[in-house]
Amino acid sequence: MKNKIFTRILSFTVVLTMIFTTVASAVTFSDISDHWAKDYIIKVASNGLVTGYSNGTFKPENNVTVLEALVMMSRLYEIDDDIKEQIMEEYEPVLEDMTNASDYSWAFESLSVALELGVVSESGLETMFKEKTISQKASKEEICVLLTKAMMLGDEAKNLKVYTLPFNDVALITTAARPFIYVMYDKEIVKGDTKSNINPKDYITRAIMATMLDRAYDYIQDNDINPEFEDYEPSTELRGIVTDVTVGDIESYIYIEDDSDETTIVRVTEDTKIYLNDKTVDITDIEEDMLITCEIDEQRIARTVKADNLTKIVNGTISLVAYAAPAKITIIDEDNDKVTYDVPSSNMKIYLDGKETELKKLVVKDLVSLRIKDGVLYQIDSTSRIQEYDGKITAIDYSNLPIKLTMLTTEGNKSMTFEYSNDVVVTRSDDESSFDQIRVGDVVTVTTEYDEMIEINTNAAEAELSGTIKEILIAPQNKIKIANSSGTVKEYSVSNNVQINIGSKNATIYDLRLGYQVDVNTSGDQIVTIEAAEIQTAKSFSGKVVFVNVDDKLIMMQNIKDNGETELIYLRITNSTKIFDTSGNTKYLKDVEEGVNVMSTAVSQSGEYVAVSIMIQ
Repeated sequence: MKNKIFTRILSFTVVLTMIFTTVASAVTFSDISDHWAKDYIIKVASNGLVTGYSNGTFKPENNVTVLEALVMMSRLYEIDDDIKEQIMEEYEPVLEDMTNASDYSWAFESLSVALELGVVSESGLETMFKEKTISQKASKEEICVLLTKAMMLGDEAKNLKVYTLPFNDVALITTAARPFIYVMYDKEIVKGDTKSNINPKDYITRAIMATMLDRAYDYIQDNDINPEFEDYEPSTELRGIVTDVTVGDIESYIYIEDDSDETTIVRVTEDTKIYLNDKTVDITDIEEDMLITCEIDEQRIARTVKADNLTKIVNGTISLVAYAAPAKITIIDEDNDKVTYDVPSSNMKIYLDGKETELKKLVVKDLVSLRIKDGVLYQIDSTSRIQEYDGKITAIDYSNLPIKLTMLTTEGNKSMTFEYSNDVVVTRSDDESSFDQIRVGDVVTVTTEYDEMIEINTNAAEAELSGTIKEILIAPQNKIKIANSSGTVKEYSVSNNVQINIGSKNATIYDLRLGYQVDVNTSGDQIVTIEAAEIQTAKSFSGKVVFVNVDDKLIMMQNIKDNGETELIYLRITNSTKIFDTSGNTKYLKDVEEGVNVMSTAVSQSGEYVAVSIMIQ
């Protein structure tokens, strides 16, 4: 018997719990309004553990069979549908081979989960089916044994050495069931009656079963008992069209192109189940242009492959859409032929850019893919011919023409490469520009028509690092040493395709000088853009402050020149200006008063002096 302790909670468990909680008040049955177990019944029904009958009743006093109890217990945990399907695939052949089990195929999924959780063993279940006890009424001690195991408490029961059952009818309890009943009593799942009897041989009613399940469910939630299935991996569904198949001795590969034109290579092993039009086939029967759906794990190994060669795919561009009945769509196919298809009014799926839409939303000249089965159109997949992609430029390849630009999209973190031609409209910060102004690291929006770039707008990305050039090495692999604001010096390799600007002018590495202030961006371990500012000669001024404009951040002072004459100097104050007194204490513009003497160091920028430092004397 399997006895696994599971620790993984699947992400959508929380969602399902919220859904069940939300609808709790809506769950009711017509025959429980005055029943003592009403609240328990409503709660377990809301949590998906039990169901009622088709006539809206619950029948609380009906007895529970062993099979019904196993089905209910299998619902104590929210299990990923994909994991559940794998469990079903594991145990279905076993269940099908059990004597007298064929009439209970509706319960195979729940029984598979019960087997995997260790609630019951394969041999135990085989015996139940063979002796037909599975359809008999379940006793309280039987339910206690099964529920203990369902709550992952089987080992605790088996390891009990010394314990006391506080019931007067202990002698009636089967010896093997006693530790399980004690665990259920200890966890407050069962209690004795008013005469302190547990009544182990009594049959369990649906009302009592609901009560025990509710307490068990609360215990599981409160103690964070979360089953995870170590032998199973969640899988992802991949849909698309087969573009290639490679058959190998040990492992084969299917190349699948999805609706986003992304190609995924799926690995097929001897354990992969392969179907063509719902019939079991071999990998050699899978061919190009077939529709395909694969269940793949994290290593892209396919659990199942389901192919369809009965559906015809017709690709082209939309030429005409007739909305009025009878609706029609005309396309220009890949052979440049104009063909028209009737659009059924029902059982029709229409998608635009991956989202379901209406026929009237389709646009002439957009790309389209039609799916036709038995001569009837049943699905239209349209893609807008004009697409916009936002992201960041990661590479620009000038080595061969045409120039190629690679970006990483913001949505989906997808790497895309486009070719540049002179017909592409280039803007920078929405102003007309040219391709030589584009930099690796720029924030970019690329507009395409039929997947070809027609417009590109870039914005300079914030520098990854700033500092002062300390050393320049010209060699087969150029390198630069940069000191950051903390004085730490680090050496960087410079890309052969580096983009360098000094001020507003394009430059090369030979134009850089020691001491230049630079902002750089990197790709990998190489510098790909350098924005440099030339060294500016600083001047010193000394004299009396004659006017201070705090709002405009401006100081007027009478500078005393070397020959003793004075001149009026305007000093622009910036956030980088350092103001301090003779003791080195930091001061601010508001502390500079008219009439005080100051010493200032400033640089000339755009026709005015910008103060680097001001010392108040």
